[in-house]
This record gives sequence, C-alpha cells and structure tokens, in this order.
Amino acid sequence: MFKRTIIALSLIAVSSATLAAPPVANIAVSGSITPPTCTFNGVEKIDLEYVFDVSPTMFPVSGNLTLDEKTNHIEVVCDATTYLTFTSTDNRADSVLIAHVNNFGLGLFNTDKKVGFYTILVKNLTVKQETDGTPQTVSGINGSGVAASILVDKTKKIGWGTSAAVLRSGKVFAADLDVKPTLSAELKTSTGDANLDGDATLAFAFAL
Repeated sequence: MFKRTIIALSLIAVSSATLAAPPVANIAVSGSITPPTCTFNGVEKIDLEYVFDVSPTMFPVSGNLTLDEKTNHIEVVCDATTYLTFTSTDNRADSVLIAHVNNFGLGLFNTDKKVGFYTILVKNLTVKQETDGTPQTVSGINGSGVAASILVDKTKKIGWGTSAAVLRSGKVFAADLDVKPTLSAELKTSTGDANLDGDATLAFAFAL
C-alpha cells in the first residue's frame, strides 16, 4: 500500500510539471509610413502658359511653320527626400497634325482641320538635397534613355536621374520646359479665325 501511494504521487508531480505554461514574449511592431508632400512653391497645381502671336506672313513659301520655342521654369519642393517623375496626357490628342509620341495637339480650325502640334523639351534639370542646398545638375530620364535635355514622351515617365534607370533623390527638383509649336501650312490660306489651343496635363509622382 505504501509503494502504491508513492507511485501515485510521483505521477501527479510529473503531470504538473508537463502542464506548466512556459514563459511567452509577445512582439508588437507598429508605426506608420508617411509619404512626402510636394508642391510647386506651396501650391498643388499651377498653369504654365505659352502664348504665341502668329501672322500669315510668317509662313514659308511652302510647308509648315515651326515657331521658336518659349520657356517656363518649374520647381517642385518636397518636405522629405524623395524621387520625382511625371507622366503627360495630351488633352487635344485628336488634333495632332503629325502623329508621334512626342507631339501634342494644338486644336482644330474650320471645324475639322488640325492647327498643328507642339513638343515639350525638358532641360536644365537640377536636384537639391535640402531646400537651401546647392543645385546639382542631373539628366532627364525616361526608362530607356538619358540626356541633358529630353523630349516628353506621352508613353513614358520622365524623371530626374543620373542614368536611364537610376533616379536622383532630393527635396527640390527644378527644370525648364520648352514648348515649340509647328503650324499647318493650311493656316496660311485659311479665311477663318484659327487659335492655338494646346492643352496638356503633367502629373507628378513621388516615392520614398
């Protein structure tokens, strides 16, 4: 009888040790990712206007008329270090005189005749690491090409970078945008009024 009691107590002791809960450490990870805020010198949207005055006497004897380019400067300021790219949308795409990924429409005249087209050249690209820093000259990139100045391609992203696939990070991004129109030769003999009515949207995107 004595031996049986000892065995029973031993089993109970073993069972208690087996069921004891081991210590547990819980790991909780929290936080947030806040994207940078970028503006055009404090505003989210700007209108870049290019005004061209044209007279029939400016046209060559034959062929289309290509005007001298006009330039606007842009500067995008961000509150944190980021990369910057933009895409373009031609809001007059149905009026491009000569279809090409670099050509944007200039509207219609006499109901269905195309005024012409224009190109947008991005040049003098710079990046600052800080808002009060020194501008660093970079190139324009579109994923497959890189150059000191680059034509906007409606099918590709344009960015500030150092090689075809390497963007340059910073807080301040600047560039000059040249617009160069080409007007249809038909305008020279048109009897009605014709207006240059180009309209495009550049949508900027940034990332950490």
